[in-house]
Amino acid sequence: MSSLLNWMKTLGTIPLALCVLFVVFLPSILFAAFIVWVFDLLFLDLTWMSWPTFWWILGTWAVTMIIALANNADKIMFGTPK
Repeated sequence: MSSLLNWMKTLGTIPLALCVLFVVFLPSILFAAFIVWVFDLLFLDLTWMSWPTFWWILGTWAVTMIIALANNADKIMFGTPK
C-alpha cells in the first residue's frame, strides 16, 4: 500500500513539474516565435497555428538555446570567476 501511495504522489507531481518547465521556458519560446514572425513577414509564407509554424518555432528555439548554452559553456563547465 505504501508503494502505491508513493507512485500516486510521484504521478501527482508530474503536471506541476510540466507547468514549472513551461513557465521557465515561456520567455525563450516567445522570443523564438518573435524571430519566426519577423522572418515570416520577410521571407516565409506560414499559416500561423499550423504544424509547419510549430516546427519552425521549435527549431528556432532549439538553435537559440544552443547558442545561449555555447555562450555560457565556460561558465557552466568551470564556474564563474569571483
